[in-house]
Amino acid sequence: MTMPELLKDKTIVLTGAGQGLGEATAFVLAEAGAQLMLLDMNESTLQAVAGQLASAGRIVETRVCNISREEDVVAAAAATRDRYGRCDGLVNNAGVVGFTPLEDLSLEEWNRLISVNLTGTFLCIKHFGRIMLEQRSGSIVTITSTAASIPQSKSGAYSPSKAGATILARQAGMEWGEHGIRSNVVAPGAMWTPMTRPFQSDPEAVARRVQRIASRRIADPREIGQVIAFLLSDLASYINGANIDVDGGLRQMMLSLMPRPGVNKI
Repeated sequence: MTMPELLKDKTIVLTGAGQGLGEATAFVLAEAGAQLMLLDMNESTLQAVAGQLASAGRIVETRVCNISREEDVVAAAAATRDRYGRCDGLVNNAGVVGFTPLEDLSLEEWNRLISVNLTGTFLCIKHFGRIMLEQRSGSIVTITSTAASIPQSKSGAYSPSKAGATILARQAGMEWGEHGIRSNVVAPGAMWTPMTRPFQSDPEAVARRVQRIASRRIADPREIGQVIAFLLSDLASYINGANIDVDGGLRQMMLSLMPRPGVNKI
């Protein structure tokens, strides 16, 4: 199966499609033959991505959507059904980040991250999942982070919100597997995206990050998008409830950070 045939004629919903990993994934999915419903809160960036895809002859629709608002998600699901008649795949990519230690974490900041990263993921799984349940088929891919399984310092809300999204996605795979629906998790490591610009501007920080990754480089977001496309496709038909690290081997380096006599530092 060639890349243009991987998702041929499949309708895929992608949240957070206006920039970064979402934008890169939109292009990967379109190149794989998918027809797209792109969701994002920022209309200008959303339309910019959709315009590029449409000019290349891709089938794409858009909708401004705040996934933390149930009425927005309900309307987006209805628009997808009206336009395409089905939903073959959902990519829960939209997310927010925050760096605040627990002792300084306000309830407002906690709720901001939970409402998007966890509640928003739940709402999308619930309402797009209902379409999949009716058609008895579908694939859900939820984007989390290495921080979902390894606590990240000064991220008292971010890591828990992504950990919650992980078990939620696995819950969907367990409950709906018998109905022909698969639900998996992709946990990216370091990527070159707008969200990582604070690190990109510091060459020393970039160099230190690279040294802690087994592959010794930071990912292009298209590399994560290609794994997402695979999980949405029929090639992954027996993968359900999996958590796939796409981190260049970052998690495998943890014990190497522990000093040992006679062993050089990384």
